Amino acid sequence: MHDASPSGPPLPEHPELREIALAMEGAGASGDIMDARWRTVFISSELARLTGIAPQEVGRYYGESIVIRHLDHPMTWGTDAETSVTWWRLNVPIMRRYLQPEDPDFDEVFGSAAESAARTRPAAHVPRGWQHTVSFPPEHGFRRSVLRDLTFLELRLAGDDGDFLGVARLVRTALPEGLLTRLGRGDRRLFERMDRVSEPDRRPAGILFADLEASGDLSRRLSSRSYFDLIRSLTDLIDSSVIARDGIVGKHAGDGGSALFLAADFGGSESGAARAAIEAARAIRDGAAARGPDEVSVKVNVGLHWGATLMVGQVATGGRLEVTALGDQMNEGARIEAVAKGGSILASKDLVERLTAADAQATGIDPDAIAYTPLGELDAAGEKAIRDAGTIPVAEI
Repeated sequence: MHDASPSGPPLPEHPELREIALAMEGAGASGDIMDARWRTVFISSELARLTGIAPQEVGRYYGESIVIRHLDHPMTWGTDAETSVTWWRLNVPIMRRYLQPEDPDFDEVFGSAAESAARTRPAAHVPRGWQHTVSFPPEHGFRRSVLRDLTFLELRLAGDDGDFLGVARLVRTALPEGLLTRLGRGDRRLFERMDRVSEPDRRPAGILFADLEASGDLSRRLSSRSYFDLIRSLTDLIDSSVIARDGIVGKHAGDGGSALFLAADFGGSESGAARAAIEAARAIRDGAAARGPDEVSVKVNVGLHWGATLMVGQVATGGRLEVTALGDQMNEGARIEAVAKGGSILASKDLVERLTAADAQATGIDPDAIAYTPLGELDAAGEKAIRDAGTIPVAEI
């Protein structure tokens, strides 16, 4: 029997292979292990996640050779045609060193490719380690991400008695280390929250829109370098304020930004999500005043709204990875922000009244004492705001 935690992959039965598997899991390594008969006995949690499989479900591939995994599950483990040929030429001679056509496991290991494998000459020498890079066909799941190529480091395993135990394969992306370092500057907690919404679904959330006031005037008053530094500083302020309060950073458009605070990330609490949105908005508003040169006044306006029926999911293209929300409330939230002036925060009644008594007290807001005004009645409301969100009750907080 393979032991398995409720959330982790099953472990190998062989004690020495189990020890290696535990070390791989502990290090967060991406890879797998084949036994002496080239059967899969372990797939790490990280490799499972790369292929879109829950770690506790990888046991269904155990007992299969890597050849069978490629042949029978091409959309999960398959590579492109050129990579498959290169892999065969490198790995099958090594496999043949330990497997003869008369072995009872031979056909099971090579499947429909058994005849070709039988004609392959065994390697005269098996190195202790070898590596190769694999690419994936256009329709493969990996092609939806930057992980279009993976490099495998394969290590020959020997037991305490020197006998062949199998092969451990460690996987890394083919991206340059310098680029990985830059990508690694992102916040891991944010990436984990983004990963949880990889598939689009209805997700209630607090909505935040922030925008620099009088950006055109500021761009004329400041040098291009100073204005760029200001926008970069504000972008960092928006992102850090959102991430620190368990939100998801949305799109940045010029001198503004957006964010979502999913109720699911607060244990299902709509109040917790609304409170986090309010706290992030205040951090952005207050922090903006300290940005920019002394001779200019920097003000950021923020609009807050609640999205009860948002469709939220991940959008990954060749050039970016982001979370997008669609729904009428997103457009309404943008209109609320557009009406806010003077470095203020306008919040909708829908958001404020999500607060429980405890969260309202923590934010210093008394939802029962707030007087709201329909957005369309505010002096700054333009034609679009009146058309799209004119009847939404809002209050400055």
